[in-house]
Amino acid sequence: PTAFNPMPKVESRIVRLLPHSSPPCPVSSYQDFSALVKQAFAQRRKTLRNNLKPLLDAERIAALGIDPGTRAETLGLADFARLTNAWTQIKD
Repeated sequence: PTAFNPMPKVESRIVRLLPHSSPPCPVSSYQDFSALVKQAFAQRRKTLRNNLKPLLDAERIAALGIDPGTRAETLGLADFARLTNAWTQIKD
């Protein structure tokens, strides 16, 4: 910040991301994973029940141990992997 005039009120950081050597949560199809995550975040303020309605019904989401009334941003990677694997099984 001292290199600028006026001095900025924020600080910068560099983040280095390293890919996993093997996936931490295996999915049956990375294409399906991408499509499901995109659908889950399609309308940010809606719940999984509403956003994933074209792919999975609320009962199937609940059977995976995931509350259908939650929003996509509350899920972890393993949750999205379970949803993807369940969707891949029923669509094929």
